[in-house]
Amino acid sequence: DEATAAAMVDAVRAVVPADSHRLKVILETGELLDPSVIRAAAELAVAHGADFIKTSTGKTPRSASLEATTIMLSVIQQADRPVGLKPSGGIRTLDDATHFLAQADDLMGPDWATSATFRFGASGLLTALNAAVEGDTDVRTTEAY
Repeated sequence: DEATAAAMVDAVRAVVPADSHRLKVILETGELLDPSVIRAAAELAVAHGADFIKTSTGKTPRSASLEATTIMLSVIQQADRPVGLKPSGGIRTLDDATHFLAQADDLMGPDWATSATFRFGASGLLTALNAAVEGDTDVRTTEAY
């Protein structure tokens, strides 16, 4: 229901000051199995003022995927203003994170992924990063919890 989705994003954008706050729209891409629906949802969110588009809440069986973020990044490339990406859900290892960052570098350029344009939404990844900082060498490819 594109009209309802657009009205919801518009209503939130109307009360979230664009000059001082970022509007993040969660697409729940793991539930949108058709790539064309992911593209349509991303385009709608961006067209109606999203500053960030996020793959997932992380509360569904399927969350962030490289397929979904490829689509979302292509929509961001076509935007007439800066829009960020937040892959979220299922990103638990340093290797997982590396794949998403490499994809952003490949598609958007090596300087695109900054704190203003790219953020992970993955508490499991934080656990892995903390473990790596503490010297745990097994966190690169295995879940740290």
